[in-house]
Amino acid sequence: MRYVWDPFVRLVHWSLVIAFSVAFYTHDSEWDRIIHTNAGYVAGGLLISRIFWGFLCTGYAKFKSFPPNPEGAVRYAWMALQGRAKPFVGHNPAGSLVIYLLLIAGLLTVFSGFFVFNDGWLFNAPDLLHDIHYYSAWSWVGLVCIHVLGVITESIMHKDNLIAAMITGVKYDVNESQEPHNDEMVSRETHRVFAIFGFPFRWILRLFTKK
Repeated sequence: MRYVWDPFVRLVHWSLVIAFSVAFYTHDSEWDRIIHTNAGYVAGGLLISRIFWGFLCTGYAKFKSFPPNPEGAVRYAWMALQGRAKPFVGHNPAGSLVIYLLLIAGLLTVFSGFFVFNDGWLFNAPDLLHDIHYYSAWSWVGLVCIHVLGVITESIMHKDNLIAAMITGVKYDVNESQEPHNDEMVSRETHRVFAIFGFPFRWILRLFTKK
């Protein structure tokens, strides 16, 4: 048993589920356009908060603990299809890659939606902005489906309820001595990029915590 997901991560995760669901339910209704827009703003705020937390926090929610590793993701997915994938305490390589794609698609959807709603502000290209918002939104939906399918598959394969883990913060499926490392085969260049991107977030944290 291991305490994995801190309260902030769990709160952001389930709040994002609600905001995403409301935005998707109201996306095709002119009557509910304000609700759709406000849900999008909430989702955007949650995504940005999660990105800040990924650079500032410690533990398994920290981006450094699950850097993007496409080669590892493909390898893990192939092992999962064969039923031989090992459990991870935090995100497995395939899940990690999906998380980053979700963040990118989510931010692109929110920002493009903002410019669609505020037509003519900064950009006067309504058709292009609408297309970006449409395709990024449906990409986000597709990635959410992949994420849910991966959670269900891993829960069955490793006999551990990952949905419950995101509620309680506790996972039961990995022994301390058998925990695989998610940063295997990740280049030093990848870690260097994370260090560069993380620097301004750490600087902001020191600025606000400075006595």
